[in-house]
Amino acid sequence: MEQISEKVSTIAASKPFPEFKPVADNERIQALDVVRGFALIGIFFMNVEWFNRSFLDFGSGIPASATGIDWLATYFVNFFVAGKFWTIFSLLFGMGFAVMLTRSEESGRAFVKPYIRRIVALGVFGLLHTILLWPGDILYSYAFTAAGLLIVLFGQWKWVVASLFALIGICFIPGMNSFGVVVGGIAFMGLIALFIRNEKIVNFLGKKMPLFSAIATGIALLMTIAAIASWVLPPMKEARNGLTGGSAAFFIMAYLSARFHQPAEARFWRAGALIYSLPFVIGVVFGIIAYQKPVSSVFNSPEAVKLAAEKMVIKNAEEAAEKAAKASGKPIPKKLEVKDDKKVVKTDDQKKIERDADTINRIQENKQKMAKDVAILSKGSYTDVVKHHWDEFLEGPFNAAGQAFAAIALFLMGVWFVRAKIITKAADNLQLFRQIAMFGLPIGWGLSVFASSIAVSHTPGVSGDGWQLTQMLLNLGNLPTCLAYVSIVVLMVHSNSVFSKIKVLAPFGRMALTNYLTQSLVQASFFYGWGLGNFGMGRAQQLGFAIAVICLQVLFSHWWLGRFRYGPMEWVWRAITYWHIPALKIERVALNHQMT
Repeated sequence: MEQISEKVSTIAASKPFPEFKPVADNERIQALDVVRGFALIGIFFMNVEWFNRSFLDFGSGIPASATGIDWLATYFVNFFVAGKFWTIFSLLFGMGFAVMLTRSEESGRAFVKPYIRRIVALGVFGLLHTILLWPGDILYSYAFTAAGLLIVLFGQWKWVVASLFALIGICFIPGMNSFGVVVGGIAFMGLIALFIRNEKIVNFLGKKMPLFSAIATGIALLMTIAAIASWVLPPMKEARNGLTGGSAAFFIMAYLSARFHQPAEARFWRAGALIYSLPFVIGVVFGIIAYQKPVSSVFNSPEAVKLAAEKMVIKNAEEAAEKAAKASGKPIPKKLEVKDDKKVVKTDDQKKIERDADTINRIQENKQKMAKDVAILSKGSYTDVVKHHWDEFLEGPFNAAGQAFAAIALFLMGVWFVRAKIITKAADNLQLFRQIAMFGLPIGWGLSVFASSIAVSHTPGVSGDGWQLTQMLLNLGNLPTCLAYVSIVVLMVHSNSVFSKIKVLAPFGRMALTNYLTQSLVQASFFYGWGLGNFGMGRAQQLGFAIAVICLQVLFSHWWLGRFRYGPMEWVWRAITYWHIPALKIERVALNHQMT
C-alpha cells in the first residue's frame, strides 16, 4: 500500500487550500444517501426501546413481561434489526471518510487538519447528546473510531509508540482508569496500519513473511506458552480461556495476514472482515462449551448468598462512614483490607463461592441502579436527568472508545467500498451487490433464527442457558446481514420497478446527523418524565411511534432541502470542518437558472 502512503504524505504536507466547495447534486452518491436514510430507520427502531427502559438492562434480551404483539415486535427488532443497522452506520462513516479523502486527493486540498476538526466536532456533538439527551449515543464512539482510522492511514510508528508511552501515565490519574481503552485502541490501530500499509518481508523462524505476520506469530507463541502454563499451574486457572482464545486468535491472524497479504488493495476489506468476525468465531466456540454445562444460578448457592450478604453489610458500613466523614469534614476512614492468609490454600469450591458472591452483589447493585435510572427518567425533572447522565458519564468517560475496536472493522470495509469504486460506481457493480444479497441475507438471517432458537432472553447470574452462544451467533450474523441490507437498497435504487421509490429516503439520509439528534430530542420529550411522561410504552406502540416520527422527518427533509443546501446540524458540522461558514440558503436565482 505504498501508493496510498505516498498520497497520504503528499496531502498531509500540502499547504492549506480554500475550503471545499459544496458538493453539487450531480456529484452526490445518491445510493449512499438512501442507504443512510434506511439505516436511520433501523437505528430508530432499536433506540426507541431504550427511551422506555433502563439502558443498564441492555443485552438481557426480550423482557419477561413482554407478551403477544409486544413480544413479536421485540423479537423482530432484537433478531432482525438490532446490531444490523449500527454496522450499516459504521460502514457509511468509513465510506464518508474515503469520499472526503478521495476528493482531497483529486483536488490537491489539505485533508488532515479539516478532518481532525470534523472528528473533534463529532465528539462534542456526541458528548452533548449523551449528557443532555440520551446515554446510548454513538457519535462520541465514532469520534474515537474516526481518529483511529487516521492512525491507520496516516500514523507513523515512531509517533504511535511515543504517544503510547506518553498517554499511559494518564491511566493512573484517579478517575481516569477508562483512558486505558484509548491507549489500547492506539496500539490496536497501529497494528492495523502495519498490516495495511507496510510491505516489508522478514525472515522469522526460518520463513519469509510480512512484518505484521511475524509480530502476530511472536505474540501467539508467547500467549501459547502462557496458555499452557495456565492449564498446568492452578493459580493461573482463571486466565485459561482468555489466554487460549487469544493465542488462537493471533495464530489465525498471523496465518491469514501472510496468506492474503496481496493484493494490497484488498487489505481494507480483509482486515475489516477478520477484525469483526474473529472474536465472535472464537466466542461461538467458548459459547458451545458453556452451553454443554447444566443450567445453574449463583442464587442457588446458599453459601454464596450468605457470603454476598456479609460483604454487602461491610460495604454499606464503609460507604456510610465515608458519607458521614464528608458531611462532618473529617478525614475519610481507610477501608478495611482483608488479606488472605497465604498459608491457607483455598479449594476450587471456595473460590467459586467467592466469585458467585461477588456476582450476586454486582447483580443486586445493578438492579438498584436500574430502579434509580427508571425513577429519574420517568419522574425526574430535566435537571435531574442531565445530572444523572453526567454522573453516569463520569464513571467511565472513555468507555465509549471501546466500541472503536468493532466499528473500525466496518470503517475499513467502508473505505474499501469507495476506493475500489464499488459504491461510487454502483450501477457498474450491480452483479456484485446481487451476489452479496443472495449469500449475505440467508447466512445472516439463518444465524439470527438459529440464535433465537437457543435463547431469546437472559436472567443475570444464570449460566448454561445458551445466552453467550446466542449473542455470539447474533453478532457473527450482523455483518453478512448488514452487507445484504446495503446491497438490497442499492439494487432497489438502481431498479426500474416500483422498488426504486426507495429514493424518497435520500433527503432523509442527507440530513442524517440532524435527523438522528432530532429523533433523540423527540423521544426524550415524549417519553421522559420532564416531557410528556409516556415512559414504559409497549414495544409495538413504540414501533408505531417510530414510524410516525420517521414519516414526518422524511417530509420535513424534503421540504428543508428544497430551500437549503444542508441540514441544520450538517451545516454546523461543515462550517467547523472547513473553518468557513458555507452558504446555507438556496438562492432562487440559482433555482431559476437550473430550471432554464
